[in-house]
Amino acid sequence: MAKHRVKGSSSTAIIVTGLVMVLLFCLFVLFLVSQGQSIPNVEEVKAETRLKNLADLNVENQKILTQYRWIDKSKGVVGIPIDRAMDLVLVQLQSTQPHPAGPVNTPAAPASPAPSPNQASPAPSPNK
Repeated sequence: MAKHRVKGSSSTAIIVTGLVMVLLFCLFVLFLVSQGQSIPNVEEVKAETRLKNLADLNVENQKILTQYRWIDKSKGVVGIPIDRAMDLVLVQLQSTQPHPAGPVNTPAAPASPAPSPNQASPAPSPNK
């Protein structure tokens, strides 16, 4: 009977040890998952960089389209807002009437090549 009790206590110790190891493994996996989520993904970093570049580009384009600016100060070339430029072009187009479009001329057909002197001329057909 003494052997039986020793075997029962050792099996309980093995079960408890197994459960502790499974619990430690689960805790380790949870720790790794939580750490992995805190590390930024390369694609996320690239996406954030692209979005920042796009926002900067949009701000710059909006500034160019809506403000007066020097393009070449030495030549006296100035950039004007796009709305103002469209108004000026519209006034200019309304003051001058465009010419009506005429018929479209198709290109002339290429002339048939003249026979070269080395080629024999075709035989004359008999007149009846």
